[in-house]
Amino acid sequence: MKTINTLLEALQPWLPFAFAIFLGRLALSNHAPGDMKVWEPAFYNFLPMCFFFVGVLTYRMRREIVDLRGAVARLQAGAKDGAD
Repeated sequence: MKTINTLLEALQPWLPFAFAIFLGRLALSNHAPGDMKVWEPAFYNFLPMCFFFVGVLTYRMRREIVDLRGAVARLQAGAKDGAD
């Protein structure tokens, strides 16, 4: 069960990115090229990049939090060993 939770936590930052790709491709495939405005293909193609960069920052932040929690746990374990 722990492996599934770890996998879900690893995938969470990337779900909005994947959904934006899906929506962009859906929008591009449902319009005829002549029906689209000049700016629409670029908008739909580059919109997922906004979510990608936020996903990178979120992933880094979560990884740093896990590292900090591990460091605090090691320090607390060392303090308990020194108190004995």
